[in-house]
Amino acid sequence: MYIPSSFLYQLLRSEQIGIFCESNNEGDKAIIAKLPTSTIKAISLGAKVEFYVFTTSVEPHYLALCMKVFDNKNSPMHAILTQRWQNSNNILDVSFFDSELDLVLYDETDAPVQASRIKIKTNTSNKNVKDILQNTKFISLYDYKSGNDFTDSVCADLGFDFLFHPDYPIVRFKFSVEITDINATKVCHYSEQGSTFYDVIQDIDGTRQERQVYQSLCLMDNSNTTISPLVTIGKKERELTDILTITANKQLVAIESKCLQVDIDTLDKSYERTSASIVKHCKKALGQLEGVYKTIKRKERIYDKDDNTLLIEDKYLFYGVVLIDEYRHSKDWNELIILMGELSNRHNICLNIITISELIYTMKLSESNIASFVKFLEKRHEACINSNTIDMRFINSSLSVSNLIP
Repeated sequence: MYIPSSFLYQLLRSEQIGIFCESNNEGDKAIIAKLPTSTIKAISLGAKVEFYVFTTSVEPHYLALCMKVFDNKNSPMHAILTQRWQNSNNILDVSFFDSELDLVLYDETDAPVQASRIKIKTNTSNKNVKDILQNTKFISLYDYKSGNDFTDSVCADLGFDFLFHPDYPIVRFKFSVEITDINATKVCHYSEQGSTFYDVIQDIDGTRQERQVYQSLCLMDNSNTTISPLVTIGKKERELTDILTITANKQLVAIESKCLQVDIDTLDKSYERTSASIVKHCKKALGQLEGVYKTIKRKERIYDKDDNTLLIEDKYLFYGVVLIDEYRHSKDWNELIILMGELSNRHNICLNIITISELIYTMKLSESNIASFVKFLEKRHEACINSNTIDMRFINSSLSVSNLIP
């Protein structure tokens, strides 16, 4: 498996999603992508993949790469990213075509979870890309605004609801790809609070998602995180919630994880069916979080698997999170946003529905400071209610530009 340079890894960590290329002095070449875990699993199940190269047809000449994955038959995922580089090892050149390269896929936790081989194929309609790559002086695009404007033109060219930017006319090249030798990498995360491991291809998706977020929360300061905390109601012991984080400021972050299982049948389901399924799960999760809050308010004893009591203080501020794998557009979200607001007002609590990618990105923006992270949850809740959407994304414009088009 290809190991990226420290420069490329820092770029990868700054993105929620993206596609990169790199070569080294030993002659190894790789396509490296950071994708939603559900999309990575779809690739392992044989989902069709296409590769795109975009350039500006006038100066300054920029580059963007796109990986299109048919993880849903009528709504494929597009990973689009303008390219930045430190030296020639990170620039796409003609040697990346028509030969076998490493393909390494990273998940939301910045871990390499799948390694394979990829061949990007040229033909009579796209072979001109080689002349352009050899004879054009490209500029590394670090400017946030220019990157957004260029990406708008890319998205417009792909047929999405964007406008072409007049300063960035583009040329597009489309390639078929062949992916072989797919292997999962077993990921192990360790910290002082705990450790966990998962296998993207073999594990149940819901369990794997809980482990991904549990370990990310374990890295936050001034807090304690427990996976599957327990409570006894009457004579019956049961799980209180999927993940519970207790901060030093007497705040509780309870997470209910809802993840659609990706299998071979998922690739053929309609977008409407998958959207309806996740909305249904989220409605149930909001009710579960209300139950978690009521249980804590009744001062039931909450404990971990080793029978250690977790809640000592009498009063805590409550933050509930419904964690989903990906946002899928649906008119039914309106009903859930209303319910989320009603529950929040009724109990004076903060509720959010958020993707795993956005949740972990928010942790990065808070620089592992739990107080800042909780403040972001408050701001996100307010923004979602005011804008009537849960498809809300925080952006640090000092980081590199990324786009996820559902």
